[in-house]
Amino acid sequence: MIFCRVLGPIDVEIDGVRAELGGPVPRRLLAALAAGAGAPVSLAALAEAVWDTELTAEVTSAIRVVVHRLRSALGPRGRGCLESAPRGYRLALAPEATDHGLFEQRVARGSGQLTGDDPRGAVRTLESALALWRGRPWAELGESLHVSGQRARMVELREIAVEELQAARLARGDTARAVAALSQAVIEAPYRERRWELLALGLYRSGRQGHALAELRRVRGLLVGELGTEPGPALRALERRMLVHDPSLLIVPEPAPPDEPRAADPARRATVPRPLTQLIGRARELSALAAALGTSRLVTVTGPAGVGKTRLAVEHAADRADARLVRLADIRGAEAIGPAIASALGVTRPSGDPLTAVAHVLGDRRRLLVLDNCEHLTDALADVVLPLLARCPGLRILTTSRWASGLDGERVLALAPLPIDGEAGSAVDLLFDRVRAVRAGWAPTARDTAAATAICAALDGLPLAIELAAARARSFGLADIATHVRERFDGLGAPARGSVSPHDSLVAAIAWSVEQLPDAERAFLLRLWPFDGGFPWQAASAVRPAGADGAVFAGLAALVDRSVLTADVSGEPVRYRLLETVRRYCRDIDADRAGTLRAHAAWVRSFVVDQTSLFAGARFSEAVRTLAGELANIHAGIAHDLEHAPAQALRTTGALRYLWAAHAGQVPEGRQLLRRALDACPDAPVADRAAALIGLALACGHMGEPDAALRAADAALALLDDEDPAHDDLLLEAHMRRCNSLADLDAGERLRGAALAFKAACDRRDPPGFLRASTLWGIALVHFQDGDMPAVVETLTRAHGIATRCGFTSGEAISDLQLAWYLLADAAGVEPGALRALDLLLRAVDVFERQPNGSDELAALHAGVFALALLGAPDAAARLHSAVAHHAERGGTRPDRYLRFAGPGLEQRMARLLASLPPVRSGPLAWDEMVALFTDAATALSASRAQTQGARAL
Repeated sequence: MIFCRVLGPIDVEIDGVRAELGGPVPRRLLAALAAGAGAPVSLAALAEAVWDTELTAEVTSAIRVVVHRLRSALGPRGRGCLESAPRGYRLALAPEATDHGLFEQRVARGSGQLTGDDPRGAVRTLESALALWRGRPWAELGESLHVSGQRARMVELREIAVEELQAARLARGDTARAVAALSQAVIEAPYRERRWELLALGLYRSGRQGHALAELRRVRGLLVGELGTEPGPALRALERRMLVHDPSLLIVPEPAPPDEPRAADPARRATVPRPLTQLIGRARELSALAAALGTSRLVTVTGPAGVGKTRLAVEHAADRADARLVRLADIRGAEAIGPAIASALGVTRPSGDPLTAVAHVLGDRRRLLVLDNCEHLTDALADVVLPLLARCPGLRILTTSRWASGLDGERVLALAPLPIDGEAGSAVDLLFDRVRAVRAGWAPTARDTAAATAICAALDGLPLAIELAAARARSFGLADIATHVRERFDGLGAPARGSVSPHDSLVAAIAWSVEQLPDAERAFLLRLWPFDGGFPWQAASAVRPAGADGAVFAGLAALVDRSVLTADVSGEPVRYRLLETVRRYCRDIDADRAGTLRAHAAWVRSFVVDQTSLFAGARFSEAVRTLAGELANIHAGIAHDLEHAPAQALRTTGALRYLWAAHAGQVPEGRQLLRRALDACPDAPVADRAAALIGLALACGHMGEPDAALRAADAALALLDDEDPAHDDLLLEAHMRRCNSLADLDAGERLRGAALAFKAACDRRDPPGFLRASTLWGIALVHFQDGDMPAVVETLTRAHGIATRCGFTSGEAISDLQLAWYLLADAAGVEPGALRALDLLLRAVDVFERQPNGSDELAALHAGVFALALLGAPDAAARLHSAVAHHAERGGTRPDRYLRFAGPGLEQRMARLLASLPPVRSGPLAWDEMVALFTDAATALSASRAQTQGARAL
């Protein structure tokens, strides 16, 4: 178990043992991440909070180094909590695993207990909350924007907790202790009127009415004299009540004995029974619900089918003696709502209007009314809820619904599925708990854990679905259940008798949501199920049913409001997604499944055309990132077209030829799709077949298959017409791929001829900048084979400049990468060449990190292994080599393919060097850890050599 404390000097415990975090910088960095409260913290925010500076390349490198050290300090149990995030990092800890998160939960719970007439419980909870404070929050950090707001919020919450604790002590009759604490509290914060109000009330109840009025006059003088303002309405009202000796001011329960629990009062027992199963993973939501009901009189818990809205509401109500539960799932008419509420309150035979009888029973007493499953009664609720809240000032109403009612004053608490991981409170944790209930003595194996993760992912982390899957564990293993639930709902069992779920299956729960939709929204929803991994609004607009009325934004907003669609608004653009369970249900009931798939495939084709048109310009990186975000949809669209429109599949796969290479993990799949498309339509237009062959040559080259790459490039050249201007760009790309293949094959004179032919073809045309830069790569290789290193350097420097001017970002890095290999292979001056190569590789890796090109980035890191080993860093070289090999195997690429450019001599030297490296006993590194390892080691070596050279010069 991991617990992080920041309410004072930062401290981390792992399984009860304090972790040694290192010096002040790691402590500040961890404190800054903790201030993110589980959200990603950008590199810029970390730079400001930790170093009080702007983000630079040096600071970025320093952050990576410190993160690596912190992960090592946290050990195997804790390192996973420090996660990489887009443009930053996050400390992935549940609120209950941090003292500030636990403090917030306890304050919310204590406030709820005080509101719910449980002052004794409130005192215990608030005292335990305040005991967590050890000093200034995030003591290691200054007043950066990232920290100051969070710190101010926590300090304010502590002030509120101090006041609520004294209010709870007054409510339970512990007046003397409350007055003593409040006398000090008003000195510490003299402008907080709540403290004066409580102090005066405590003095009045102690029989010191004159002293109480004197304190009220004292605070008036303070506020008027120093701030020029009168006391607020609460203090003024309290003074008036004291002057007329309002008897209700003295009504207070007898103080309970300090060391013995008070006997249970039968009239105070909870009326909503708690379910017999353990609630897992909802501590934060329960606290949020208690806090919401503490400040709002109408709260609605919303969320998709099966997410656990009813269970959350029942769990909260079970802790309260004033709660009454009204189940509305089977209520079909508005006229039946009033009698159902009356029955829940014990009014069995109301005369006249049931709501009038309910209001008479409630009066001004404090009550919580839980209205469960209200989505089909949204329009009727206004005529019930608003009059009751107006006539019953002590009433609070909690509703559960797939969507909000839209009533004035409503506070909405959106309930999300459980996170899918192995931590406490996760979907997997829930599944394991329910399996243990039906299989005594069962303990999960590693295989069970993998299967459980697959089950929970397939079921979207929905508690209802997970419990139904666990019911099958009586008869099947988790691996069997995982196989079935990916595609079929019959792999799920039935709810246990006595379950709070109003539905008898997951299908019924989803159907209940979908059937409630108006016809237009339902038709729109059924067009969205082919999207895999989500979609932007433009995609939804493209697949809307013909003749659909209304704006696409309104349609999407309605589906989000009704909890059948989710919206991720944290990024740009907003991304919408159907839960997998809803996707499968919509697919199964779609009467025009073929038409829906055609519409999705048509959008994929249009989207690919729009984005790949940017490949030849400065927006290449943007286009690659945008396409990468839709890979799941692209694969689905191509799969459809391979079966129904193979010529379109060929055009799409060929257009994406640079996307497949930009993502190391996509190279093998891209090669397979290109081959399938080429085989499916041998009579397709020449340009489409040539583009696909060029893409096949590119993929084969990245996978270390130069013979296949050469055959594909030659086939493309054979198809293209040298005299047709429409073929110019494809012809030059085919020449480039032929040169690369021959270089991989170390073809000598054939390569020289190919490179010169490529250059001549470029000279006869006006090609885009990325092809002009690519031409120079082949010429540089010819110069290297001739032994002319100055010409190699000059040629690749020109290539880098052209790539920079035309926005061919990856071309800049590839130029640096090739020059680094040539410098490493040059026999003269090993150390100077290796040092310069190392600097070039650092620059290339930095570019590849900013623009996705996983295959070539691995090649740069592979070269980094050689450079580090040459420069006397064998341990770092060994670990880097192990990591590169691991990621290359996962991605199906060959990072050593550039070795052949530099001839067999370099291959032999590197093989000997690798054989001399020390063994690596640690596990594989994550991608960002691998990059950080190289960056840190290379930066340190460069700095060390620069200092040595400077000393020699002196």
